[in-house]
Amino acid sequence: MKKPNYKSLAATVIATVAVAACSVDGYRGNGDDNYFSAFHTFRDTNWDYADTLHFRVDTIRDSISHSGRFLVSVRHTHGYGYSNLWLELSTPLTDSTRRADTLNLRLADDYGRWLGSGMGTSMMVTDTLPGRYDLRRGSDITLRHIMRTDTLDAIEQVGVVFIPND
Repeated sequence: MKKPNYKSLAATVIATVAVAACSVDGYRGNGDDNYFSAFHTFRDTNWDYADTLHFRVDTIRDSISHSGRFLVSVRHTHGYGYSNLWLELSTPLTDSTRRADTLNLRLADDYGRWLGSGMGTSMMVTDTLPGRYDLRRGSDITLRHIMRTDTLDAIEQVGVVFIPND
């Protein structure tokens, strides 16, 4: 019986994960110039309640409003102390009003097993917010956690992706 080549298997797994990780951030939907993504990396893996993340939409080519959907991605370590993460995404409706939506992002199942994908101690979960959003160049998107604790430990990265449907 031939001995398995673990180095080759490990290289294949790493390459597969790398390609999968690029697919969300590198999505262009048939050359769509109205796609937007932005991510924030926490240096100390702590997200304070008062730390609202601001993402400025600067990659959408057209100045007109585009309809689409939002995805939210969270990368965390095994040290995260909860099975979910409550988030609030705020987007502009008009120049003076905003739309705020909440998302309960499940990070672990009922038995404490992490959901999502990742390697080592880092896991990434992505979920789609319900409903359609209108977005245009220059918009300011905010994202914050609305958990009952002031500081969330073991959060490495949080991001938003807008995928237009026009």
